[in-house]
Amino acid sequence: TSVAVNALAIHPLSPTTLYAGTDLGVFKSTNSAASWTNTGLGSVQVRALAINPLAPATLYAATASGVFRSTNGTANWSAYSAGLSLSNLSVQALVTDPAATLYAGPASGLFKRINAGTNWIAINTGLTNPHVNTLAIDPTTPPTIYAGTTVGLFQSLNGGNSWSAATNGLGVLD
Repeated sequence: TSVAVNALAIHPLSPTTLYAGTDLGVFKSTNSAASWTNTGLGSVQVRALAINPLAPATLYAATASGVFRSTNGTANWSAYSAGLSLSNLSVQALVTDPAATLYAGPASGLFKRINAGTNWIAINTGLTNPHVNTLAIDPTTPPTIYAGTTVGLFQSLNGGNSWSAATNGLGVLD
């Protein structure tokens, strides 16, 4: 049988270790995808994965039930959604910056959680569409974040504190 793979992540210090977010949870390979094991998160649909760059044994998984975190290479998982309301638990997108700030895109806006913080902080100023499908961080200028939404692309130059449309020329292909 086959399973839908929705997200992939590669361990930054051990590139033979891969993580796959699937419709049946998170799977891990330690041999360059030659074999896979289920990590015990359960048979929940995982939509996005992110690795903490300062502590690569820490993996985050975005699901319809919120964000989950493993701090020991997926041996154990715990909920990591404190501060997200029930309407914000369905998380579609995750990304971390080099300082380990975690950004999440649920169906109703963008949130960030600073590594030492205990709650998520809403960062929606200038974001005209709250439904975020994907997130990316500029690796050369980490305060620059891009959010792909159902109505276009938005850009933040200040770590998500404010957003502006970045869709000039982005449109229907001829």
